[in-house]
Amino acid sequence: MDIVLTSQCWNSLQQMQSYTGCAIICDHSVAALYGNTLQAKLACHQIPVHQIIVPAGEKFKTLESASHCWSEMHRLGLDRQSLVIGFGGGVVTDLAGFVAGCYMRGVDLIHIPTTLMGMVDAAMGGKSGVNLTSGKNLVGVFHHPKQVIIAAHYLNTLPQQQFCAGIAEVIKYGVVWDPMLFEYLENSMSSILQRDMEKLNYIISKSCEIKAHIVKKDEKEYNLRAILNWGHTFAHAIETLTGYEKYLHGEAVAIGMCCAAQVSHHLGYVDSAFVNRQAALCQAASLPVALPKEISIEALISQMCKDKKNRSGKISLIIARQIGKVIRVDDLDKKFLQEALYGTH
Repeated sequence: MDIVLTSQCWNSLQQMQSYTGCAIICDHSVAALYGNTLQAKLACHQIPVHQIIVPAGEKFKTLESASHCWSEMHRLGLDRQSLVIGFGGGVVTDLAGFVAGCYMRGVDLIHIPTTLMGMVDAAMGGKSGVNLTSGKNLVGVFHHPKQVIIAAHYLNTLPQQQFCAGIAEVIKYGVVWDPMLFEYLENSMSSILQRDMEKLNYIISKSCEIKAHIVKKDEKEYNLRAILNWGHTFAHAIETLTGYEKYLHGEAVAIGMCCAAQVSHHLGYVDSAFVNRQAALCQAASLPVALPKEISIEALISQMCKDKKNRSGKISLIIARQIGKVIRVDDLDKKFLQEALYGTH
């Protein structure tokens, strides 16, 4: 996986002339802002380039959307020597990776993320998939992009709510791996929220470095890569129970990390200062930290039992020991979780 940080994404696209065609998968917003420009720039490679536009939002990351892409690609005559470009945020890169991984048993893939979430997390690592009505990311493949091309200028048009949602994943990297990154976020959040380009480039490059290092050591998530799920078992349950409409993924992750911190504290692994410090950083990034009142703790835990990361129906969670160190704990008792989460609404 080649990660390229650049000012102009099309200058970094390699060996386009070796492909027989290209499908750019993007949503309506990205298509309106940048789709024609990217398509025109790629035309110089003298291969057919097509846009396939999908609806925006997590609730549309479905088998139906993937099927639409496959049908369009086949209708347009794209073959095994074709290229798929995932051009958008985390939903689009997840979907495009799944589409590329399955079409004609796998075609090459390049991601050009346009959101902070995509740049620091979703576009890297080779995980791709779609949601079922019963749960998030339950159908998918590992299909690594040939390149991830990151051009931070795309963040200039990103709505503030989506921008803040991406910061949640950067906070995650600080908790699970890098105390200095966590402290940097604490000291620089005001400038980051104002989109100071120097600070943005730093947190993007640091996040990419951490994730690439972890994925290289454990591609298929047999052990180490599981730490990147900090807060995510809670988050996926929250997203499913709210129909993917109440929260952006990063917002659900922020709530999930705060829940995971409460469980870690209840286990005696971290003190209340850890819980409060993480919550304060999330709040500084304008992220939610409390479970929505409409979700009961019982319903949350019941949904968590369906998570794909569990084993033999037993809940497995990433638990914190300190900022920068986490572990996996398997077979957590449901009653214990209820006690730990009491009062988190």
